[in-house]
Amino acid sequence: MQRIFSILSLVFLLAACEVIDPSDRLLPVDAVPQSSRRHVLLEFTGFRCVNCPSAEATALELQSLYADRLIVVALHPASNPFTKGLYDYTCPAADSVYRYAGGTASTPFPTGSINLTADAEGRYFSDHELWGAALLQAMQDTVCPSLALTATLDTAARRVDARITYSARDDMRVALWLIEDSVVGAQAMPDATVRMDYPHRHVLRTAAFDTPFGIAATGDATATSLLLPEGCNAAHCSVVALLLNATNYQILNAYETKLSTPAALCAKH
Repeated sequence: MQRIFSILSLVFLLAACEVIDPSDRLLPVDAVPQSSRRHVLLEFTGFRCVNCPSAEATALELQSLYADRLIVVALHPASNPFTKGLYDYTCPAADSVYRYAGGTASTPFPTGSINLTADAEGRYFSDHELWGAALLQAMQDTVCPSLALTATLDTAARRVDARITYSARDDMRVALWLIEDSVVGAQAMPDATVRMDYPHRHVLRTAAFDTPFGIAATGDATATSLLLPEGCNAAHCSVVALLLNATNYQILNAYETKLSTPAALCAKH
């Protein structure tokens, strides 16, 4: 009986060690690939948009899931009527990105873009229910240029001085954005009410170089400054460094640091 058991065990062992063709193997899928690349969710929104709070909830859920691998930036473009009214969260930088992506006065909100990347049909915008799938697809590409950011705040001058270092190529641009979190104000809600104490998250306030698309990434470092717009609460502000494709402005890597964190924070390839 022991011999029969041993023979059966050997048969099962050999079966378990059967060589399987690579194309037939079931490979585990890592939902959060280990990479130094940071991705950017551009959330186009407006305080008159009753469905935008649902999109913001989606953005926050994704940010909670992917932690510092995802940077969310809310853009309130002046070219869309959902941002028009008594309250103004718009800025020229947000409108420039919106119009570059094809946004018009009739573009439905909420909408968004991962890394400012167009799909096969040349469309940048997608519904918030599709952001998770688009982000997961983008995360499969782990190749990225290295990026590091140091930012300090001159409180008296309300000026941010930043130094961005990177591994640049001829076809790259470097940009710097200022965002403010928890801007409390009005927001139309899904139940047709208006909430006056709504915390607008990660709002794009301004960009360095007078353009959100930055300048040519020459050498291996760029130093720049920007002023905090009037009314911005520095304690709630952060800066986002971006490396973009010089041809189509696709975001290749990004890094965000709070103004209260003066130490150099790096994202290296």
